[in-house]
Amino acid sequence: MSTVLEAPKVRYRIAIGVFFFLQGFTFASWAARIPDFKEVFGLNEGQLGTLLLAFPLGQLLGVPLSGYLVERFTSRRTLLSAAFLYPFTLTCLGFIPFMAMPGGVTMPGGGGPMPSWTVYVFGAVLFLLGLIANLHNLSVNTQAVGVEKEYGRSIMGTFHGCWSLAGFASGLVGSFMAAHSIVPFFHYAGVLGFGLIVLLFCHRYTLKQDVVSETAKDDKPTFNIFKGMDSFVLLLGFLAFASMLCEGTMYDWSAIYFDQEVGVAKEYIRFGYTACMLAMAAYRFLADGIVNRFGPVFIMRMSGLMTAGGFLLMVIAPWVGLSGILALVVATVGSALVGLGVSSVVPICYGAVSRHKGVVAGRAINAVSTIGFFGFVMGPPIIGHLAQWIGLPWVFVLVALLGLSIALFAGKLRGNE
Repeated sequence: MSTVLEAPKVRYRIAIGVFFFLQGFTFASWAARIPDFKEVFGLNEGQLGTLLLAFPLGQLLGVPLSGYLVERFTSRRTLLSAAFLYPFTLTCLGFIPFMAMPGGVTMPGGGGPMPSWTVYVFGAVLFLLGLIANLHNLSVNTQAVGVEKEYGRSIMGTFHGCWSLAGFASGLVGSFMAAHSIVPFFHYAGVLGFGLIVLLFCHRYTLKQDVVSETAKDDKPTFNIFKGMDSFVLLLGFLAFASMLCEGTMYDWSAIYFDQEVGVAKEYIRFGYTACMLAMAAYRFLADGIVNRFGPVFIMRMSGLMTAGGFLLMVIAPWVGLSGILALVVATVGSALVGLGVSSVVPICYGAVSRHKGVVAGRAINAVSTIGFFGFVMGPPIIGHLAQWIGLPWVFVLVALLGLSIALFAGKLRGNE
């Protein structure tokens, strides 16, 4: 047993995996109810895109703060704080529609009867949610790198598999809640209860010390997470950005795409999202062994091709005149391909940057994860505005091209992984 650990290392692996699950479940719970909030507030795609910008703005302003807090107070303390604040803030978000007073006004652009001030309050809380999400993301990934070091082999894919499994589980829960007209507040209160249980049983199995490289022992905490980063770290950041933008697109827009473009019944509009999350989760639990066998460059190239092909398959389904169950099947298969494609990219990037020499390890991980997560949260609102101009199918074509860029740049990993 390592002198750093006070219990068998498998307990730390399980605990950090559960924290990844909590992070994914919390975010996916928000994303799964976006169509409901769109309807409640009476928003069109452009207005929804503007509202969704609050989340990445919170992340943007929270980047230097989160990086500083993780370095100053350790990832353990920041993770335990964020693990409570993240689902708590989500619950506050779900409570906002209850604050509406009778006799609401019509929103500009043809909105619904909700009072206009509730939209602004919603945006403010969504901003805070983004800030806390970034803190949780940086903290849990820093913890994961420490546990991986204790194992001495790649296990990052398993952690991200827990994140994806949470997305799949949350998709099922969200579909059930929406189908039974359970309002987001009660849905999110359940997420908060789950978070409290996680903290109760898993807090003791978090690492008290973070991984610190030899070159970083005398390095002081800084708000600049890009201090000392080289071009390889930035390349990994771009690959993570491209992959997570594709993933974020599936979270926020797949249900709307299945509803408006594929034209399936309401109870089937989340099939694409669920298929994507299931494929992603299943593959990530196998990814470590597959990457070790075939190498990260080959897997990265295949990931980019599958991502691009999946989005194009979703677009082709309605374009060639498919309808009904056939259109649903083709679009769902495309969604699953996207899930397979994006599943390996981020774990490969995190593993590569944790082994890269010449940079401060923890800060490099924060830089890559932050750049990547911006793609996850900034892509969907931008897609909303682009969809107003060129339509959602053409936007999916552009996203497919971004996925293809992963395959094109995969060769840059050779010699650095």
